[in-house]
Amino acid sequence: MSSLIGHSLAGLTVGITNQQSRFLATSWARLLWIFWLVVIEIAPDLDYVVPFLHPSANAGLRITHSLSCALLLPTLTVIGLRGWGCDRKSLFHATAQLAVASLSHMGLDLVVGVTALPILWPISNHVFKLPFGLLPSAGKPSLSNYYFYYNLGIEMGALVPLSCGLLISQYKRLSVWRWGIISLLLSVSAYFMHWAYGLSR
Repeated sequence: MSSLIGHSLAGLTVGITNQQSRFLATSWARLLWIFWLVVIEIAPDLDYVVPFLHPSANAGLRITHSLSCALLLPTLTVIGLRGWGCDRKSLFHATAQLAVASLSHMGLDLVVGVTALPILWPISNHVFKLPFGLLPSAGKPSLSNYYFYYNLGIEMGALVPLSCGLLISQYKRLSVWRWGIISLLLSVSAYFMHWAYGLSR
């Protein structure tokens, strides 16, 4: 599984990009929206702390990492925004960001290539796992755990340049210099993903 920091970075990236909704007219609204997208991104990992969501209470399945559970909070958010009077265009952009933030959690966990996820639960208990990994598994959070820092460093080496590249690509006019920077960032990300690929699973 990806780390809490990795998931938070993904939610932050989604929140910063493509903010075109009218309901984000103030700085406080934008900050609150970004915070909420980070919450949406990390929400599937509630099974670590909520007993009835824990795999031990669900036949070993991480049910929070299914499409039905991952999209529950975004769906409720869209309903709330609609009831609040959000216009159609803003609602479209908000829905897209909510979906990306939610589904990217499972995407990040899948590319770790360690834990099998019941993506189609409750329709099916079949679990999915990639036969390879492009990100390291999150080490146990501990100040004395060497592998926590080691794996986190590799994960950030892969994700931070990728996030920066996505943010730079938001510019309406991309100069040759910006394309060069994006290419360099993607190369750094690919290097760390190749490093993670060679780790034991």
